[in-house]
Amino acid sequence: MSSSAQARRTAVQVSFGGVDISKDIRPYLLSLTYTDNEADEADDLQIKLQDRDGVWLTKWLNPALQAAAGQSGTALGETAYRVTPAVGLNVRAGPGTQYQKLSALPYSAVVTVLELSGSWAKITWSDRDAWVCADYLEAVGAVAAAGSGEIHVGAEVNFTGSRHYVSSTGNQGYAAKPGPARVTLHNPGSLHPWHLIHTDGTSNVYGWVDEKDVQPRGSAPSAEPSGAVEVTQTGFAVSAAILRKNWRGDGKDDLLECGSFELDSIRASGLPGVVTIKATGLPYAAQVRQTQKSRAWEAYHLSGIAQQMANENSMALLYSTEKDPEYERMEQYRESDIAFLSRLCKDAGVSLKASSNMLVLFDKASSGQQAALTVRRGDHSYLSYDLSTGAADTKYASCRVRYADPATGRVIEGVAYAENYKEDAKNNQQLEVSAKVTSIAEAQALAAARLKLHNQFSRTATFTFPGNPAILAGATVVLEDFGMWDGAYIIQQAQHSVGSSGYTTRASLRRAMEG
Repeated sequence: MSSSAQARRTAVQVSFGGVDISKDIRPYLLSLTYTDNEADEADDLQIKLQDRDGVWLTKWLNPALQAAAGQSGTALGETAYRVTPAVGLNVRAGPGTQYQKLSALPYSAVVTVLELSGSWAKITWSDRDAWVCADYLEAVGAVAAAGSGEIHVGAEVNFTGSRHYVSSTGNQGYAAKPGPARVTLHNPGSLHPWHLIHTDGTSNVYGWVDEKDVQPRGSAPSAEPSGAVEVTQTGFAVSAAILRKNWRGDGKDDLLECGSFELDSIRASGLPGVVTIKATGLPYAAQVRQTQKSRAWEAYHLSGIAQQMANENSMALLYSTEKDPEYERMEQYRESDIAFLSRLCKDAGVSLKASSNMLVLFDKASSGQQAALTVRRGDHSYLSYDLSTGAADTKYASCRVRYADPATGRVIEGVAYAENYKEDAKNNQQLEVSAKVTSIAEAQALAAARLKLHNQFSRTATFTFPGNPAILAGATVVLEDFGMWDGAYIIQQAQHSVGSSGYTTRASLRRAMEG
């Protein structure tokens, strides 16, 4: 029978630039903290390493910064690949769908491909060999190799030949219809070096092709002189996962995929020597954050605006709400895309989350219909708690949205009330909002959204639990036997930390919105 110590082993898996450094980092790891935010803020990752001998400072820090700046001279793009499906990519025990599913890699996660078998790529997962479908991987950065002409990984090309092949080393060919495709993999020295997929949105795959059977579409980087390989990288990818091994003593493991991040900063301090690495799901220097734009959106739905912004910023979009308001005209004036989209989402009562190079829009109200966890006072499921009333003293009883059309003089007004509103109550406070609306229904919907937004922090709670991968932002926690704090709460932020004291999860809760 497993002892309690054996039942509570936690391991972390960390990759830098697609290279798994879990074993290298293990002897130096002080702590790894993954912060999962419910809305409006990007997720982040922080790793602290002890560096008494200066190994990380002298032998790792400078090469890492060069790689982050795109100055690496190594052939990183030939082995490091990024996951492209927004829904993630299954990890299997063997090269085929008939093999056991081990886990799933999130969108934009970066992995190192060890070898290829047909359309399957071999990777390392949790210290073992595993496989993912290579059709859903793209190389990190653009690679231009000697002899490749203008074709490079990630380029769009026209398939002009009549044959393509099942594998890069086989001769079994089959007919193909010429047309547009995108290069996803490059295997130099093989019989058929280029792997192509369709760009027309279908799931069909061209397969491996000869260089003479493809032509570049548009402009592409020229090849370096013979023998040279150039890697152009827009950012340095950091990915991590937390594996809870046999936690309950039942032989089962739990995995928390933290996702993929971009290196944000590195700090070295001493004595004693410590290196702190910070990465973020949405870099502060990213165009979607920093570039201020002025433009008009006419006849757009919220989903359409979010999709266009995701496309312009090379991000994926996951739109997971039935709410999709339509706008006759909206002005984005000297605002970044993320600030403008956040404002629209708040007015629509929709949550916005930026994670793993992806924009996620979801419904706050529906995010917690089923409780992920029930906590009873004294049930020993938690390590500590902190309860507060927050903004309860300034809770609004109602909200009014009013708009006077300057062209017609018509006044449009809508009012929303809190669920426990009492008309004869003293000191009822009303939130006043002036905003352009086109109908009474739109004014009422906006009033309800603004009222919920201002009242949602009336009761808050913070709990620290033994590490639990199931505690994630957006999930619901029900509190019992905590007096006035009893009820349903939404996890606003979940902070998973692995360090010398073990694995803990700190959850910040806000009262679930009523009505």
